[in-house]
Amino acid sequence: MVYQLILLYASFAAVDVMDKFLISKRQVRPLQYAFYTVVTGGAILLVWPWVFQHLPPRFIALDLLSGAYYGLVMYVYFKILSHGEVSRVVPFVFGLVPIFDIFISLLTNRSVLTVQELAAMSLLIPGALLIAYKPGKYLHKYLGLTLLSAFLYSSYNFLWQYGAQHGPVLNNLMWNRLGAAGAMALLLLIPAARKNIAKTDHVKHKAHTGFLFLFKQGLGGLNFILLSYFLAVSKVPIVDGLSAFRYLFLFVAALYLGFNHRHILDEAGSKHEIRLKLAALVLIFGGTTVLFLPL
Repeated sequence: MVYQLILLYASFAAVDVMDKFLISKRQVRPLQYAFYTVVTGGAILLVWPWVFQHLPPRFIALDLLSGAYYGLVMYVYFKILSHGEVSRVVPFVFGLVPIFDIFISLLTNRSVLTVQELAAMSLLIPGALLIAYKPGKYLHKYLGLTLLSAFLYSSYNFLWQYGAQHGPVLNNLMWNRLGAAGAMALLLLIPAARKNIAKTDHVKHKAHTGFLFLFKQGLGGLNFILLSYFLAVSKVPIVDGLSAFRYLFLFVAALYLGFNHRHILDEAGSKHEIRLKLAALVLIFGGTTVLFLPL
């Protein structure tokens, strides 16, 4: 499972870059982007006839609730992503997620970590936060929004895992996607939200935006399905903790694009910042090694 998750997080890093490019360079509003991301993701419901199984009403309600909750999760995340560098925002948000995971696992007695796993987290979490660190900006101005985003992701993962314990994961995921698309569609009943979703800004170079978004949706949708499976069958803090590899791939992509293709991605890259990120990667790999050392 470890190698599959590492490859999955490499794919997530590619989606992160495309998300940032579409939101910032193509000037798509966070609410608008979250709406189209979640609603078009409902296309997965086309395969439901082949995976459908009856579920108890309680689990249907949990799956629908987790899906509806997901829309809020995405909106807050895209909001914070629109404000900062993708190579900092993503590690900062998802580096905090395992911290909330640990607290929620203790409160709910689900996915409780062993001593070895906690030791690994003590390296993975600081590594994720260090790679995102920039004094006076992300740790202050957007701290509240970042904490909220991390908490929403963590609580969503536990809600989804709990609801997906009965029956095939893919069948539960269909109810989840139905809840997500339905909740987002209800936003169209609110005039201000409908106006925000429908409005488009003039951008000089907007060619291929639709194609890029659809490509991102296809890749992101596959990532979401696989991640949902791993969350359903594994410990939530471990799956989230291994997202540290996502930051490695994102760091490399941001470093390359920031220096060679600034029209795609604006990233700061001073020598001091690069050294901090490399130190963070040492912590991340150290934590991963501890996590999977045979004892």
